[in-house]
Amino acid sequence: MPVQQSGNVTPGHLAVWTTTGVIGDGGAPATNERVLGYLNASFNDTNDQPIPIPINISVFCLTRIIVTNASTSLSTAAGGFYSGASKTGSTIVAAAQGYTALTAAAKLMNPTLASDGSGTRWSAANLTALDTEYWQLFLSLTTGQGSAATADVYLVGIDLSAF
Repeated sequence: MPVQQSGNVTPGHLAVWTTTGVIGDGGAPATNERVLGYLNASFNDTNDQPIPIPINISVFCLTRIIVTNASTSLSTAAGGFYSGASKTGSTIVAAAQGYTALTAAAKLMNPTLASDGSGTRWSAANLTALDTEYWQLFLSLTTGQGSAATADVYLVGIDLSAF
């Protein structure tokens, strides 16, 4: 059976079956939440680790952070996320945050966002540029794992710059 299109599907909207064999615009997804920044982080390094966020995302809110794909069980690593280097600026996740839930690569966790993490409208007013293409937030561990350890960090939120 051939498939027909009814009207145009707006970029970013869902495509849905409007009737048998016909696809149409299903509207915007229930949430516009998406990954805003990514870092393959060292969980043994207590130096600042900038997490790049594309500068074309000029205004956003964070809804959560996902840490997953740990290379080893993170039994010792602890630390937080900040808007400034050297644990300055707004605290997004507290310095005491542990990552012990990450016992295998298939595990994931959402570090607890501090009030500044989830209650801040992020923009040029409170972010620093990494370079001409990226803003930056920082992972800064208080305690390293004690041996080589990595995990993927995803900053998840809503891009408000398009609205």
